[in-house]
Amino acid sequence: RKTFQRKRRRWRTPRHVICPSHWMADQGGKSALTKDWPVHVIPNAIDLDSWRPVPRADARRALGLPARGKVILFGAGSGLKDHHKGGDLLLQATAELDQSGTFTGTNTLLAIFGEDGESFQIGSIQVLFLGRLGDPALRNAYSASNVMVVPSRLDNFPSTAVEAHACGTPVVGFRKAGLPDIVHSGQTGFLAEAFDIGQLARLIGAIISDANLEKSLGTAARARAHAEWTPKSVGNQYLDVLREAVQGKKPR
Repeated sequence: RKTFQRKRRRWRTPRHVICPSHWMADQGGKSALTKDWPVHVIPNAIDLDSWRPVPRADARRALGLPARGKVILFGAGSGLKDHHKGGDLLLQATAELDQSGTFTGTNTLLAIFGEDGESFQIGSIQVLFLGRLGDPALRNAYSASNVMVVPSRLDNFPSTAVEAHACGTPVVGFRKAGLPDIVHSGQTGFLAEAFDIGQLARLIGAIISDANLEKSLGTAARARAHAEWTPKSVGNQYLDVLREAVQGKKPR
């Protein structure tokens, strides 16, 4: 008696790589493991109902910040202690900003979240630690500030830059790693060349010295968040990749 064995049809599904930034996608293309896989750049989504602008006066009152004056914001999971986040570079830029003399007589504050510490001065600019903040307080911090600075040495798709955009706050950082995927320089903030401290200081100064520029950049930042990072928009991009993966199945 002949025995017939049904051969199972095995399918080979092409592996796909999904990265939130073009910088990370480039790294994947250099990897011996993933260099031949299809690579897709899909940003991380953000809830724009939670991350939204708060009236500045209300936000500053909630955090105990001065009602008047300029607020520069920086933050990371461990504040200034994380070398990759570049807090030390911001302190150098703050010193240059103070030495420029542009803000003599103006109350300017550098607020830092993610770390507790004693307040200190960099010339005429006060450095204040806000400690670790939950999401509602962090939303207030972005909304209370005139500019968010993300001076990262190495960062894939920093959530602080995305959250600041969603709250309508312009972002300044370096043209490095994943920041160009978030900040449209000249439209939603500015990018200095890595790691040009003087240029970083000048770009921060340009925003906090020009209320109209700050407003236009902040408005465009919020619009970019609506256009690029909603769960629906990001989810549709994932669906496109899944469809491509299914259509690309081949029997073997």
